[in-house]
Amino acid sequence: MGCQEIRESFDINTAITAQKIIANKIKFEDRIRPSDIKMIVSLDASYWKNSTEKGVGVAVALSYPELEMVDCFVTIRKVCVPYIPGLLAFREMYLLTPSLINLWKNVKPDVVFVDGHGYAHPRFAGLATHIGVVFNIPTIGIAKKRLVGQEVQRGSEYILAYKDRIVGKILPLNNKKFYISVGSNITLDESVEIVKRTVKGKHIVPNSIADRISKNMRKKYSIVKLDDILIEECKKDLLEKI
Repeated sequence: MGCQEIRESFDINTAITAQKIIANKIKFEDRIRPSDIKMIVSLDASYWKNSTEKGVGVAVALSYPELEMVDCFVTIRKVCVPYIPGLLAFREMYLLTPSLINLWKNVKPDVVFVDGHGYAHPRFAGLATHIGVVFNIPTIGIAKKRLVGQEVQRGSEYILAYKDRIVGKILPLNNKKFYISVGSNITLDESVEIVKRTVKGKHIVPNSIADRISKNMRKKYSIVKLDDILIEECKKDLLEKI
């Protein structure tokens, strides 16, 4: 099935139903504590500005607490799932899943940082929740923009409230806001604590590294035409460039 056929056959109602099922499978539990973490994986998906069909998905593993890169895989492929607000997970899973699966063969992540929302989503099932439920691993959504809810101050914290629920917390950093939410298999308080421990200077280190690798790969393959999927281990190629 070609990209055009996949795009035309993508059914919004089926996708929404799937998200509701995924949301019901979220586990808010302390599967991992900061003191037990040895390996953090960060996921980042991005696209070429002049292309609606080509994207890159990065999965990078970092040792904890050193936050040194251990391994990395990238997937570059045509993106056939259309961009639909609220259903972005289906588009980005298409890029991220091959990278994560290949990375997992070499290292076992204790927790996964996802550049996107988790529970802070219109149907409580953003990209981080999809990853957490499908792979049954602790995942944390770390988003740069608010998707739903209202920011409410409670003591010294700012929470994100939506439909009478606390769906996330806001982490201010370098005059920016990061919206932290549960993906699955973790609690919100643990999510915030773990993310805070990976901040150095102005950056959330795992996400910053994944983002920079993504940009480097877009530059490297900017003029390459792809008819199929390319999966590449990127540790040796990019370690000295970031």
